[in-house]
Amino acid sequence: MLSSEGLPRPVIRPATITRRFQKFLLVGAIGLGVNQGVLFALVDQAGLTVAMASPIAIFLSMIVTFALNERWTWNDRGHGRLLHRTLLYGSINSGGLLINWLTLVSLHRIGLDYLVANLIGAGIAAVWNFSLNHALTWRR
Repeated sequence: MLSSEGLPRPVIRPATITRRFQKFLLVGAIGLGVNQGVLFALVDQAGLTVAMASPIAIFLSMIVTFALNERWTWNDRGHGRLLHRTLLYGSINSGGLLINWLTLVSLHRIGLDYLVANLIGAGIAAVWNFSLNHALTWRR
């Protein structure tokens, strides 16, 4: 990961955001693994439709990513009430859930494999989730 040691002051803020985004991406990769694994299990093993299984898989990955982001990505900003951050994170990531779900369902309906479509949806939702959680949930 990028270190901000020895950098001039005007460069420190972008370097800090870059480092935080790297952590967010690693946490997101773990969350994506949970999402993909649960989605596969619910669709291929339990027989749920993609449209029904996706929100469950995304929700479970949201729980994992909140815990990891709270403890690691934004550990220096986690002041105040945990319940407030949890509810704000859930609200913001519900928007990400909708973005991911709509992308997944749309791409799957036109013939793309559901796991590939889910990766694309998750990637788009990650931009939304990081931007708003950085600015609102774990703001200074």
